[in-house]
Amino acid sequence: MEFTAKKNNNATCDLSIQFSADEVRTAYSQAYKNAAEKVKIPGFRPGKAPLNMVEKVLGDSVMDDAANIMLNQAMADLFDKLEHKPIRLPQFQMETFDKNTGAKAKATYDTKPEVTLPKLKKIKIQPKEIKISDADIQKELEGIQKNMARNSLKEEGEPVEAADLLEINYKFKETGKEYPDQNQTGKFQMGAPQNPPGFETNLLGMKLNETKEFTFTYPDVYPASPESAGKSIIYTVTVTAIYKVTYPEINDDFASEVDGSANLQELKEKTKKQLLEIFGNALTKRATDDAYNEIIKESKFIIPESLIYEETETVFKNFMREFGLPVTSLSDYAKRLGKEEKEVRESFSKAAEKRIQTYILKQKIADDYKIVISDEEVEAGYEKEASAQGIPAETLKKEVQKQKAETYYRDKFLFDKIDEFVYAEVEKKSPKAISTEEAEKILSGKEE
Repeated sequence: MEFTAKKNNNATCDLSIQFSADEVRTAYSQAYKNAAEKVKIPGFRPGKAPLNMVEKVLGDSVMDDAANIMLNQAMADLFDKLEHKPIRLPQFQMETFDKNTGAKAKATYDTKPEVTLPKLKKIKIQPKEIKISDADIQKELEGIQKNMARNSLKEEGEPVEAADLLEINYKFKETGKEYPDQNQTGKFQMGAPQNPPGFETNLLGMKLNETKEFTFTYPDVYPASPESAGKSIIYTVTVTAIYKVTYPEINDDFASEVDGSANLQELKEKTKKQLLEIFGNALTKRATDDAYNEIIKESKFIIPESLIYEETETVFKNFMREFGLPVTSLSDYAKRLGKEEKEVRESFSKAAEKRIQTYILKQKIADDYKIVISDEEVEAGYEKEASAQGIPAETLKKEVQKQKAETYYRDKFLFDKIDEFVYAEVEKKSPKAISTEEAEKILSGKEE
């Protein structure tokens, strides 16, 4: 067997293999042996007929099997010799295949993606530094205060007031339509920010077991429930329980009840530290993502189209599962949207390409800068991950072993280390101090 391999500039390689007549005949012999177990020859049980008789009966009908045997063996022999490895088994075309003259096959196969990195120290980013105000701390404490609410059942005859919690039976219909057959039950917190503007004024003053019918018109623009926007809905509501909601006063006793803090000032200091850590970690991750985006812009990638196509399908299926949609084909999804498949595929393809770029970028950085992860660092990674999940490290490791996910976690810890290296390596301007409101916009992707 002789071969030539020529690397192309689009992450593919042209491979040509020349086989001798002996190699073709050997492949045929193996094909006949494989077929002998199944072929029926009069006078012989399956697998017991002489090989020369099997060959006579089958003739060239096993040619495809022989070719596949020969090519599979060839790739097994060639793999270590190929400078540019295939990322999947090549699809060969047989140009000739003859027992007397030999055979010739050719294929163009995809190779690993390639990336040329810029100098990391030349990459510039603008980190953000969180500024925690007294109002932020107070807001956080008020959130804790609400979680510590105490509900006391009001007596019969006491009216619904602005901050009460109600249990209700209700039904509703659009004007001009019929009520549904069954009532619904639920809880309704008076004064909650998510309530439709003006809705709860219809409930004020109601008493236990009282039923009231009223019409409520939703605002023309109502993002919380776009399907209700501008509609007039008739509600029939029966109050089945009324609770007076009280909250503990935010003072030293409150601090002690929350986490055993000696006083309110200590709880405030702990809260500030927690907010700094939470926002700080999230903004550092965002800055690291910014660094990767800049590195990608300055890098040169060669990625096989087939790899992008496969990853596009994966991104699409993950999207469908994430939003609880039935996983269908991308073309069917495009039809449901009333769009061309090409347009919809392109949107998922961009995300797929970005994922591939980021992945191979990290691998290249690890290779170029000799970043590896030790067993000790893996153990530390498990400790950190378990702490974040609020479970013992041993419990996490047992579950990882059960799921056979050791490689996944080792790679995760390695990539975390690469992220830390990249953030430390790139040039960072003086951090820009921002408020929690600004940080939340940035982290939610809503910054202008």
